[in-house]
Amino acid sequence: MKTPETYFIEDVQLPGEERGGTLSQAEQAFLDKYVGLEQDRLLSTTPRVDPRGDAVLPGFAAKAAAGAEDEGTDAGFEARVREMSEVQLVSFAVDGREFALPIMVIQEVIKFVPPTKLPTAPSFIAGIINLRGKVTPLLRLRNLMGLPSKSGENDRFIVVCRHRGLQVGLMIQSVATMYRARHEDVDWGVAVHFGDSAEFLMGLLKNGDKLVSILSIDRLVEGVLKREGGPDA
Repeated sequence: MKTPETYFIEDVQLPGEERGGTLSQAEQAFLDKYVGLEQDRLLSTTPRVDPRGDAVLPGFAAKAAAGAEDEGTDAGFEARVREMSEVQLVSFAVDGREFALPIMVIQEVIKFVPPTKLPTAPSFIAGIINLRGKVTPLLRLRNLMGLPSKSGENDRFIVVCRHRGLQVGLMIQSVATMYRARHEDVDWGVAVHFGDSAEFLMGLLKNGDKLVSILSIDRLVEGVLKREGGPDA
């Protein structure tokens, strides 16, 4: 099996150039919630980045979900994934724990870009970047998942996904590996077994003696847009 880096470089293409200028409904909803009246000033001071043209920020791209070039996952995406006989996953590490996402939801993986901070945002939002003209919030997975931060372990990459018009980046330490997960090797009823602790999970992959947590990008983004709280939330 190819390594994630080989797959991203050889097998896929980056999304086309974004025009920018017009915010999607999801982008506007995020800015209204976490930025408020300072939107114009904040956006004007957030530098545009494009990993394709900057040797300091090399990027890798993944295949978008069918029909996801503009909006991202649709309402029936997770149900379709659960019916697949096999799903390809990309896994990554956060504070010693392994998470994964279906490769169809990953737009690209880029090296970490320092975000523009949002003074009133809760701690699970690191800030925003302007990725080829798209407002892209960066989410701290360790905060969302309630993981204790380990000293000296910094996030070095960003997994960029798109959910219904909002492009988001998940901050990770490293890309781990790729899996071809058979339907019978995944527990899709994780919420039934773990309750609230599985708020952002869509399944668990059984890989030998370990379990790999499969994230739900839909639940992550929807949870961020619904959550309340200030900078220390």
